[in-house]
Amino acid sequence: MTKDRIVDVNISEELITRIVNEVMESFQTDNKQVKKITEHDRIRLIKRNSVVFEKFDTGNPTDQVTFKEILSIEESPNMATGFLKIEKSAFDWYLGYDELDYVIEGTLEITYNGKTYTGHGGDVIFIPKETPVTFSSPDHCTFFFAAYPANWQDLCEAKK
Repeated sequence: MTKDRIVDVNISEELITRIVNEVMESFQTDNKQVKKITEHDRIRLIKRNSVVFEKFDTGNPTDQVTFKEILSIEESPNMATGFLKIEKSAFDWYLGYDELDYVIEGTLEITYNGKTYTGHGGDVIFIPKETPVTFSSPDHCTFFFAAYPANWQDLCEAKK
């Protein structure tokens, strides 16, 4: 038979409350905030399950396209980054900036000058600035994009 020992540890109620609150907060994601782990305001680790997609305005309200930029221009003043999802939709887009797209899943089609380039999970597509394209997916796709320079939205607006 073993004798149980009781160890007298002095843990305050305040410390227990703080620990519980921190753990509970780690399980919640704010719909407007991407969870970022930073190291001395330099390194950013984006947690995949914290990315909440928003409607992307393609000009056609029936298009099923959503996106989420993951770094603000203050955090990344030179390059914009984010995710885009397309569900059985197609839309024309003018890139006034360089863009690199990494297809995570599904089928991404990019049409330029009558030729369609089809990417699948793991494929990378580069689109140089000043290129009018059509983004589409016959089924669905999710891709990560990196755009240079970071003010890509301003460059799109300037073309309109």
